[in-house]
Amino acid sequence: MRAPIKFFYLLIGVLFFTFTSCQDEVIEETPPNEQEIIQPESNLANLMRYTSANDGSVDDLLDNSDCFTVNLPVTIVANGITLTIETLDDLNVLQAIFDASNTDDDDLEFLFPITIILNDYTEVNIETVDALEDFIETCISDEDIIECADFVYPISFSIYNTDFQVIDTVVIDNDYELYIFLEGLDDDDNGVVLASLNFPVTIAYANGSTVEVNNNQALEEAINAADENCEDDCDLEDVLENLQECHWVIAAHNVNNDYLGYHFYFNDNNLLQIIFGTGSVTVGGEWYASEVDGTVVVTISGLTDFTELEGDWMVVDCDDDRYVLTQETANQTVEMVLEQDCSSQPNPFECFEDVEEINANIILTVCDSTDNIPNNGVGLFNLTTVYANCESPNQFNVSYHVSETNAQANVNAIANPEAYLNMSVPAEMIYVRVELISNPSNFDIFTIDLFVENCNPTGCSEADVDAFLQNCLWYVVNFNGDDHLIMYEFDFVSDSEVVITGNGMTITVNYTTSQSANGVIVEFINVAAPNIQAITGEWLVVDCQEGRLEFEALNNSNTMVMERECNNTGMCTPGDVEGMLLDCEWTVTSYAGSDFSMFNIAFNTNNEAVIFMPNGTEEYTANWSVSQGNNAVEVIISNVSGGNVQIINGTYLVVECTSNQLILHDVTNSDNELVLDKDCG
Repeated sequence: MRAPIKFFYLLIGVLFFTFTSCQDEVIEETPPNEQEIIQPESNLANLMRYTSANDGSVDDLLDNSDCFTVNLPVTIVANGITLTIETLDDLNVLQAIFDASNTDDDDLEFLFPITIILNDYTEVNIETVDALEDFIETCISDEDIIECADFVYPISFSIYNTDFQVIDTVVIDNDYELYIFLEGLDDDDNGVVLASLNFPVTIAYANGSTVEVNNNQALEEAINAADENCEDDCDLEDVLENLQECHWVIAAHNVNNDYLGYHFYFNDNNLLQIIFGTGSVTVGGEWYASEVDGTVVVTISGLTDFTELEGDWMVVDCDDDRYVLTQETANQTVEMVLEQDCSSQPNPFECFEDVEEINANIILTVCDSTDNIPNNGVGLFNLTTVYANCESPNQFNVSYHVSETNAQANVNAIANPEAYLNMSVPAEMIYVRVELISNPSNFDIFTIDLFVENCNPTGCSEADVDAFLQNCLWYVVNFNGDDHLIMYEFDFVSDSEVVITGNGMTITVNYTTSQSANGVIVEFINVAAPNIQAITGEWLVVDCQEGRLEFEALNNSNTMVMERECNNTGMCTPGDVEGMLLDCEWTVTSYAGSDFSMFNIAFNTNNEAVIFMPNGTEEYTANWSVSQGNNAVEVIISNVSGGNVQIINGTYLVVECTSNQLILHDVTNSDNELVLDKDCG
C-alpha cells in the first residue's frame, strides 16, 4: 500500500523538473495568496503533521504502548483463546475476553513475527516477545501528537512551481498520505515545491462535533482547539475511585423515568447493588470499568432484575459528583445521569422487615419424607427460600442459627441452610442473622418457624417407587378408564431411561422421579410414539403398591394405572431357576443356532458344574450362579475349563422359563441364544 505513495512523490519530482524546464507546459497560472502557502516546518505544517501522525494509543489494549500501533491483521492468544485482530473494532472482542475472566492477571501473547508502525509511520519487524518488550521499554512516544482532532478526507493540495504557477493537484485520502506529503514539502532536489490547501476543510473532534475552515489561520485555530473538544476528560483511574467513594443515584433517564431515585453501590470485587426506595428492593449484579478507544466504559451485567440497566455504558461527561452515561441500543441512544450521594442511605434491612411484617409468623412447612424414610417426623428444609428476594450476596452476609444467642454472637451457623434436616419434631425456630458486607457490625435478627407435616398419604417414598419400576416389566392397564395403551411394554432399565416396546416399534425415553409435598412425582419426558405420547408429563403417585401404581396428571385431568408383570413370557424367579437347574441334568440343545446337544451340564451345589459328553469322551468343569438383574433373572456360566463348549461362558437373561426348558440370551448380544432342555434320564 505504501510503495505507490513513494512512487507518487517521485513522479511529482519528475513533473516538477519538467515544468521548471518547459514553461509552455504550465497547467495554470493562478497567483496564490502567499499567506496560504504551507511553508515547510511552519507552525501550521507541524500541527497538521501532529494531527495526521500515527496515534499509538488507539490499540493500547493490544500493546500497552503509545509509541506505535501493531500492523493488522495480527493473531494473538488472549487468556488461552486464539483470535485474529483484523481491525480496531475487533479490540472489543479482546476486551470482552478480558472482562469475562474477572481477574487483573489477563494474559496476551502475539504469534510472532509481527510488524509495528511508529508515530512517523516507520515500520519495524519484531521477531520475539523479548524484542517487543525491549522496544516498549526504550521507545518514547511523541508527546506533540494530537489525538482529539482528525481531518475529514479527502482533502486536496494545489502544487506550485517557484513562479507560483499551478502544476498539479494532489488528493489526500488518509492520515498516512497527509503525513508523508507534509514530510516531503522541503525534500525536492529540483527546487522547492510550494503547496496550499484547497478549502473548505473540515476538522472532526473526538467529542463528535465538527468545524469547517476556509483559510490557514482558521485551520490552525481549529487544530489548537482540539484539546478542548476531546470526547471527555474522564480518566479510568478517577472513574474507578469516584464510583466506589460513595453511592450514586439516577438523577435522569431519558427512556424510563421509573428508574429515577435508584441507588447504585459500586462495591469491591466488582459487585454491584441497586437499591430502590427505602431499601425494600435490592438487586445484585456485577460491574466493570474499562477504557475502549480512549473512552471509559462502565459495564453492568448479571442483574437479578432491572435488566434494562445492563450493558456497556460510555462515560461521555464526568465531574467528581455527576456522570453522564450513554448506551446505544437497536432503536435509540439511552442517556442516564448518575449523581453522587455521600450523605443519605436507604435502610438496607427494609426488605427483610417487610417480609416479617407481611407474614407476622413466618412458617416454613415441608413433608416428613426424608432420606427415603416416609413418615419419620423429620423434614428437609431449604431455609434460604424465605428471604430469597432480599438476600443480595453483594450487600449482605446471611447466616442461619438454631438459637438467638448464637445469631447475636454470629457463631455455630447452620452449615448447609439449603438442605437443613430438622430434628426437633414437629416444629423448630430458626434465627436469621443479616449483616452488611460493608459494615458487619450493622446487623439485624429475623426468625423462621419450621413445621413438619405428613403429606405423603401413599406411604411410598421416591426410593420405593424407583425400586418397584426397575423390577420386572410394566403395562398401562388403564388410561382414563380404558386399556387402549396396554399393548406397550415398559422396561425401566435405569433410574433415568425406560425402553417402551409395542405397536411395532421400540423407543428409549427419559423419566425422572422426585419427592414433592404431596407425594412422589414420576415424569415421562418427550415420549414420541403413536398414542403412548399421551403419558408425556408429570404424574403424581396417588396409590402405591409393589405391583400396581395409580397416577394423576399434574397439568390436566388424566388418570393412569400401571401394573407390573414379572412372568409375562414364562419367566421365573431366581429361586425357581436355581431349583430347576439343581433338579436334573440339562442338555445344551443349541448355542447361537449351532447344535451343542452332544453336551450335558450337571449343575451342582456350591456353584460348581460339570459339562460332559454322555458317552464319556469329554468332561469339563465350570462355575455358575443365578441372580435378579434389572430386567430379568440372570444366569452366569463362567470358567469353562476347555473344549469348544467354553464358548458358552457369559451372562444370560432368562427370556423363557418352563419346567423342562430354559431359553437364555447373552446380555451383550441377544443373537447368542442358549437353549437348555431338562434331561432327568
